[in-house]
Amino acid sequence: MGETMNHHQSSTGAVLKFSFSINLLLYTMVVLLTIVSTGTPPEQVVHVILKLDEENIPFRKTNNMFLSTALDSVLIAHGFQNFNMSDPKLVKLMKPLAPGYLRIGGNMADRLWFDPSGKFVSKTQQVIESDGGACANEEIDCDVYDRPNFTMTAKEWTQLNSLAKKAGLTILFDINCLIRFPNGSWNSKNAEELIKFSADRNFSIIWQLGNEPNAFRHVFDYEVNATQLAKDFAKLRSILNRYPIYRKSELVGPDTTRPIIKRNASMAYLHEFLLHGKNVINAVTWHQYYFNGRNASISQFLDPEVFNLLQTQIGYIKDIVKSAGATSKPIWLGETSSAYGGGAPGLSNSFVATFMWLDKLGIAARNGLDVVVRQTLFGSNYSLLDENLQPLPDWWVSVIYKRIVDSRVIPCYPTSSTTVRIYCHCTKKRIFSFYSPFVVVFGLNVKKSPMQIKIQGYQGYVWEYSLTSKGSLVSKDILLNGEKLSLANDGTLPDLDPVLVNAHPYLQMRPYSLTFWIIPLHTSSCPI
Repeated sequence: MGETMNHHQSSTGAVLKFSFSINLLLYTMVVLLTIVSTGTPPEQVVHVILKLDEENIPFRKTNNMFLSTALDSVLIAHGFQNFNMSDPKLVKLMKPLAPGYLRIGGNMADRLWFDPSGKFVSKTQQVIESDGGACANEEIDCDVYDRPNFTMTAKEWTQLNSLAKKAGLTILFDINCLIRFPNGSWNSKNAEELIKFSADRNFSIIWQLGNEPNAFRHVFDYEVNATQLAKDFAKLRSILNRYPIYRKSELVGPDTTRPIIKRNASMAYLHEFLLHGKNVINAVTWHQYYFNGRNASISQFLDPEVFNLLQTQIGYIKDIVKSAGATSKPIWLGETSSAYGGGAPGLSNSFVATFMWLDKLGIAARNGLDVVVRQTLFGSNYSLLDENLQPLPDWWVSVIYKRIVDSRVIPCYPTSSTTVRIYCHCTKKRIFSFYSPFVVVFGLNVKKSPMQIKIQGYQGYVWEYSLTSKGSLVSKDILLNGEKLSLANDGTLPDLDPVLVNAHPYLQMRPYSLTFWIIPLHTSSCPI
């Protein structure tokens, strides 16, 4: 196979140099001539120009922890029901997501008390959404009694850290922001107990303070203004600096909700916080969901206009960061999934949600976001694993993405298509048996008919990973190149092998599919 690949690489080098330098008019003529000569309807052809040049190496570069995941604090509040932290299978399912952060946070983070003695254990069996739901995202006042205080014991905290370490993940812990003195300032005593306990045991952690503070009034009937929160972050930074292990530990925030022009309270809050707190944080974090899971429809999961909301919202966040003079700070999606309110039942945990998830990863990386924290690994309707620790479709997509896609983003320009989304990166430096990065073109087709993809200037062979559903778009099964993906009984992954296909005259993207193509090109945009 390697000999075939080398032959095609050498034979296309000259063509690539020519094709990347053509102007728009000539490119349009090439497209039209191709359509005429092949008889393929223009709406079924997407041409992709890869821009590989030495002046832009790379176009963007994300954090190597870019795709991260989370365990919601509600899992702790419920006493880790159906979640055995010492289960070897769980570790096997988390390892393929490394390196990455394991965020321990969410709506109930601001109800969590650390109990080092284990003498004051308090849990709840109330049904609690794993995110702020409509309360936070639609600014609806909710009943504060639906979210009671609870404790996390020293034993549970130690088990969480042990789990993360075994899986190769770094914990991002969200400290309770709502333990307050009568004057409104943050009472850090319980946080200091947690930090000291952690430092004494050399736990590797990065930190947050509070979850969606702009929505506290709606969720908890309590307000912490952004200026005060910035002071609280500075206080937390000074506490962390007392411990050598956490002196260089990152502190990120403020984890505001998605920006919405019609209701701009979250945008104003973020701006004010950054004006006063940008010097004490290492990254700007915000949360993003597309719609309410309680009334979501399958059409929303297939609608490119819905996908485009993220692009618009990233633009708003960047404008706020710039106006606050915080452009030196990386931007993270600190919590994100498809639908708020715990996800859409039967949709957020099915194959149809994979389109939105892969598109989010593509848009976020292309726009220079450093980290995307997926809500959540376990629990709720948007989890990566079900209640029996069986992988759901988004888990498989995440694992394949982690295995193939590197942090370096390559500019690529697909011709206009409303139903096909295309993104381009370098591959990981070691792919298959080669120790050399190639180019990966990946994307999705949310159309019920196949689409033809033409990589301009390349006519050789590529490795293909084609992901489709098993019969129904709401199936919880996923197929790789026509074969159902499943774990061995002990949780061991299958081989996840691609197939070799010819890119000439076209690559085919199946109806309602996600595809990764590895193109064996050596380029200065993807240096070793």
